[in-house]
Amino acid sequence: MAINARTEGLGIRAAGRVLGKSPTSILLWEKRLSAQLSNFSPPSPKEAEVTIKGDEVYTRVGKNLPPLAQ
Repeated sequence: MAINARTEGLGIRAAGRVLGKSPTSILLWEKRLSAQLSNFSPPSPKEAEVTIKGDEVYTRVGKNLPPLAQ
C-alpha cells in the first residue's frame, strides 16, 4: 500500500500519515524493494524482440517499425 501511495504521487510524510507509519519506515521499504528490482524485471534476451504493454502504452524494444494495420 505504501508503494502504491508513493507511485500515485503522495510524498513520504503524506504516505506515512495515511498508513499510520513513520516516514522512515516508508523510506526503508522503498530501499528494500529497489534492491529486488532485478527479480521483478529480468533482462530480455539479446536477440529477441520484446513488446511491453502497460496502461495503453506500447513500447517496442528492437527495430523502430510503423504500427501494424489490423
